[in-house]
Amino acid sequence: MHIDYWADYICPWCYLALDRVEWLAAEHGAVVTWHPYELHPEIPGSGGQAPAIRRAPDVDAYLRAELAAAELAVAPRRTWSNSRRALALSAWAQPLAAWPDLHRGLYRAYWAEGRDIGDPDVLADVATAAGIDAGDALAEAWGTDRLVASKDRAIDLGIAATPGWHFGGGVVVAGAQPRRVFDKVLHRLQGVAS
Repeated sequence: MHIDYWADYICPWCYLALDRVEWLAAEHGAVVTWHPYELHPEIPGSGGQAPAIRRAPDVDAYLRAELAAAELAVAPRRTWSNSRRALALSAWAQPLAAWPDLHRGLYRAYWAEGRDIGDPDVLADVATAAGIDAGDALAEAWGTDRLVASKDRAIDLGIAATPGWHFGGGVVVAGAQPRRVFDKVLHRLQGVAS
């Protein structure tokens, strides 16, 4: 089973999707491919004040509990980063063997360490820690047009939020759903394929 998913590093649900991706691969043998989806292009390049997001208390508690269960640390944030450079860097580095370390490192830098992943120096640090030549990576990273094309492809498939999952055959799942939801989708798809 091949699954494509679209995500942005500044989305907490996408951070939780790290757990879902690893579980889908381990539990179902799925090959899961990440694609960039710039969720908030309106954030200035220098970042900005984090908006007050009002979630129902049970949703916020669920997110915190799921992140803790997945051992994904979260530091308090007062600002948001523009994720364009981080997404472009990650998309450029995706064919490299070190990409999984970069991918996790970008989430860790933003969510666990509270760093600005729009800052080229932070991106260089994360790339270097992952074993990627930061100079080459930042100089050659994808341009905005390719990020827009990735998001447009997701929207064409019916994905309008992150994380968004495409299982083929027109089956789309929105969000970092509980594992049992993915179980049901995969069992249904495997039943149809039989």
